[in-house]
This record gives sequence, structure tokens and C-alpha cells, in this order.
Amino acid sequence: KEIRQYFNYPEVERGIFELVEEMFSVDIRPWQTPVWHSSVKAFQVFEQGQLIGQFFIDMHPRENKYKHAAHFPLISGIKGKQIPTATLVCNFPGAGAAGGLMEHGQVTTFLHEFGHLLHHIFAGKQQWLTFSGVRTERDFVEAPSQMLEEWVWDGPTLQRFARNKKGEVIPMELVAKMKQARLFGEGLDIRTQMFYAALSLSYHRQDPHRLDLTAEMNRLQRQYSLFEPIEDTHFYANFGHLYGYSAMYYTYMWSLVIALDMFSEFEKHGLLNVDVASRYREAVLAPGGSDKAEDLVRQFLGRPYSYDAFNKRVNGS
Repeated sequence: KEIRQYFNYPEVERGIFELVEEMFSVDIRPWQTPVWHSSVKAFQVFEQGQLIGQFFIDMHPRENKYKHAAHFPLISGIKGKQIPTATLVCNFPGAGAAGGLMEHGQVTTFLHEFGHLLHHIFAGKQQWLTFSGVRTERDFVEAPSQMLEEWVWDGPTLQRFARNKKGEVIPMELVAKMKQARLFGEGLDIRTQMFYAALSLSYHRQDPHRLDLTAEMNRLQRQYSLFEPIEDTHFYANFGHLYGYSAMYYTYMWSLVIALDMFSEFEKHGLLNVDVASRYREAVLAPGGSDKAEDLVRQFLGRPYSYDAFNKRVNGS
């Protein structure tokens, strides 16, 4: 409750747009085009006066609308032929002119999904459609968006747009408390994520005629989780990623390892270092799926990927 007062939706939207514009030297301008609902907004992205992408944001809840948060590519860019276009669909407060107060987790989600949208646009100059946009290996696809989440945990970045109705910026002392709270239970969360990852992999590599879904779930929960299975429950029946990500739910933890490694370059040189952001864009985002993710990361970091940044985070150091 104390944090929410600083995150009014219109200011968050403005702040995230301005952050992206400064980091990547682009301009985001309103786009006068038909939309499917009065709350939907449309924008175009320009670089040195040249149109490089277009997007819609459908950010507030309404009846019969998709209930979660996601990036949906509409048109994949092809160099010299078509401009990449995408949509963000979320369910944040703030549909009215007065705006609405967001949780910090929702601000994180906004930037995460916007990261997918940027990837789609910046990788929209491929010769071949199959390499355009967010078409990297599936176990890398979350890394760029997970890396961008780090900016909304940075005090100076938050103070650019996080203000309450009195105009007071979010205090650095409160940001420090937020960071401490972020680390609480992180090891437990990682164990849980590894359970989910093991579950998706195990289900998809077994003979379905012989697979006992519940027994295998209970076995893996006992192996990975600190909590015993609850009798006569069937978590897998509500685990949407089992078909969304197939056997590759592990991408979330693996992508986090890579995301934190890439973020370490910004930590060294500055979160708003335009040169690092430009190098990152050209090395990691712009190629889309035209090269191996491992090679993209190596090109950006100047070395192979490492677990060091992830281990540092998990150990709270």
C-alpha cells in the first residue's frame, strides 16, 4: 500500500516510454489509426526520423477481455517490405482520465512485456520472416525482458516517474526496503521454479500410455520442493505452460541466468549508458533468430555467458 501511491498508471506509461527512448535513441509518437476499443492506444517508433515499428497497447481490464499480460506480434518485420507491428495486452488499473495506482509488480510486468515488444521491433529488419522478431531459441526468449525488469528496481530510474499525488518522488529509503523484500524467500522460489521445470520436462519425455501424472508430480515435488504434496490435488491440470512452453518451462530460470549476466554489463557502465544500450541492441536484439543466442550473448559481453551474476543475486551479495 505504501509503494502503490507512487505508481499512477499514466505516469508509469510515460516513464517507461521515456526510459526506452533515452536508452535506445528512438522516438515513440502517437499513431492515428483505428483501434478496437476506446481505451486502446496506438504508437509508432522512429529512429532518426525513420519509422521502424508500430504498436498498440490495450492495458486496462474490461468484460470478456484476455485476463493476463502478454505481447502479441501482429506483423513481423521484413527489411524493405513491411514494418513490425505488435500489441501489448495487460490488465492494469488506470482506464479513466484520473489514472489508477499500480502495484510495483505490475510496473515490472509492464516493462517485461514491453521488452518483448522492443525485441520484436528492433529485430524487424531481417531478410527472412523466419528470423524476424522474437524468434530466438525458446530457452532464451525471456532473457531480454527479464533483464529489463532490473530498471524498475533502480532508485534513480524510479524517481524519474514514481511520484505520489503530492508530487513527491519515491524515497530512496523505500526503494532500499523494496530490494530487501525482493530477496526474501528467493531461494524457495527458485526451488519451486525448478520443480515446475522438472515437471514439464518429465511429462513430455515419457510414454503417455504409461505416465501417471499425479504420481510423477508428487515424486518431483518431493525431490525439488520443500513442501510435501497435498493429497488429492492435481496442480498439473492448471499448469498452462505445459502446452504453452511444452517441455521448456525451464526457460524462465535459464533465461534469468543469462539476463542477469547481460545486466552486469549495465551495472558496470551505467544503467542509462547509451553506448552499452546501443551495443546490446545491435548484438542481442537486432539479429532476432538469425544467430545462436549463445553467440549473441558472447558478442555483447565479449566472453561466454557465466553463472556468476546469478549466483551473486541468489546469495544476496
